[in-house]
Amino acid sequence: MSAQGLSPSIDDAAGADLAAGGSAAALAPGMPLVPYRRRTPGPRLLPALFPACLAAADGWAMAAAVSAAQAGRPGGGLPAAAAAAIVGLNATGGLYRSRRGPSLLADLRAVLVRVLLVGTVAALLLAARPLAWLWLLALAAAVPVASRALVNGAARTYRCRRSRSRPALVVGVGGTSGHLVELLRTRGEFGLAPVGQVAAGRGAAGAGEADEADEPVLPVLGDITDVPTLVEEHGVGTLIVVAEDVAPERLGAVLRCSFGLACETLLVQPPAAVVPVAPGRREYLAGLPCARVDWRLREPAQRFAKRLLDVAVASVLLVTAAPLLAACAVAVRLEGGPGVLFRQRRIGLGGEEFVLLKFRTLKPADEREADTRWTVRGDSRMGPVGRFLRNTSMDELPQLWNVVRGDMSLVGPRPERPHFVEQFSRTCPGYMLRHRVPVGMTGWAQVHGFRGDTSIELRARLDNHYIDHWSFGADLKILLLTVRAVLGRDSG
Repeated sequence: MSAQGLSPSIDDAAGADLAAGGSAAALAPGMPLVPYRRRTPGPRLLPALFPACLAAADGWAMAAAVSAAQAGRPGGGLPAAAAAAIVGLNATGGLYRSRRGPSLLADLRAVLVRVLLVGTVAALLLAARPLAWLWLLALAAAVPVASRALVNGAARTYRCRRSRSRPALVVGVGGTSGHLVELLRTRGEFGLAPVGQVAAGRGAAGAGEADEADEPVLPVLGDITDVPTLVEEHGVGTLIVVAEDVAPERLGAVLRCSFGLACETLLVQPPAAVVPVAPGRREYLAGLPCARVDWRLREPAQRFAKRLLDVAVASVLLVTAAPLLAACAVAVRLEGGPGVLFRQRRIGLGGEEFVLLKFRTLKPADEREADTRWTVRGDSRMGPVGRFLRNTSMDELPQLWNVVRGDMSLVGPRPERPHFVEQFSRTCPGYMLRHRVPVGMTGWAQVHGFRGDTSIELRARLDNHYIDHWSFGADLKILLLTVRAVLGRDSG
């Protein structure tokens, strides 16, 4: 396997991981790879009303305070601008997120800091006197604080009194998981009804005899490979992953599995967790610290923005590069005869096959060679034109049409042939998880030099990191790094 870019230790390590169950979750065919959103049964009123009420109260209070301080002075758009600013700042800080354990004290400092910032800027623009400025801040702060106290109390009351709580699935079997299940059963203000637990191979207890404290409180409905099926069957709205009751080598797999699930995911942090969690993602269940797991690329709005960027940029590049594409086609035709485009089956989003387009740089002996030969670098059949196209990456330009068609994205994990996908999925933990998003012409691994005959293990690690931490700005950064690499003839 070293000829295929795998590090020498991958074969042995992968076999050991599979035997121990470490990568089984990552490679299990039952785990969804395609991001989707399906409404779960049960009431969905609170998540919609909670942010709407708070945003309306914050915006109205700031607009009213600025209008009162304005006192007939010119600048009629300032109240609306101040209202938009405070709502925007609160939204980016996660202050409108519906929480399982809402707390006014937890949000108080963040709310007051933002009110002080926007109110001070508005007072400076109005050249308001100190007394007017103080009145402005008092009014702009009093309403948001009062509204949060009211809305939080209403949310707790609603969750306690509604006829049906949201079904929750607890991943982990152990002392903390059992304690959490009992809390959810007795504390109605969280609005969660645990339907079962999932075994996750916790350390020594998972491999040997479990003591009494580790006995499951609820029925164990399956293993982590069964999580997608259980979420759908039981209409689970919240997946709670108890980190200390999940085997360390399986924690990443179960969290990444939640990418394709139509439910929220909460990670109960272990006692030794020292990684700080941003306030917008922090939760508490009866004092137990939780981190809300958010996959931004799972959201429809984010996927639409990414797709819009792909279509716009790829279309512009196809038009502007048309003369270059024509010149490459003529050169390939003159060197190698008919058939300037090379078509090859690749694996894309969700494990689906598509036909990838490239300029032909050499003619393979047969279809089997095209599908199973790892690299053609140094092949004597490749002429000067083919070597030039490969060295400059210009042979990849026809893939812009794949992007426009929707087979690919500009940025994402590079697609591979079915033969190698099957091979790498057996030997490289987490390889199949790369297919959670559309494949790309360039990616985080490629701009750091991992292309061609390089480590598949590291390439998969970088690709999954890109997916886990995706942002619109990250895509733009990768595109700029790709341009620099191509123009500078960088190996990446």
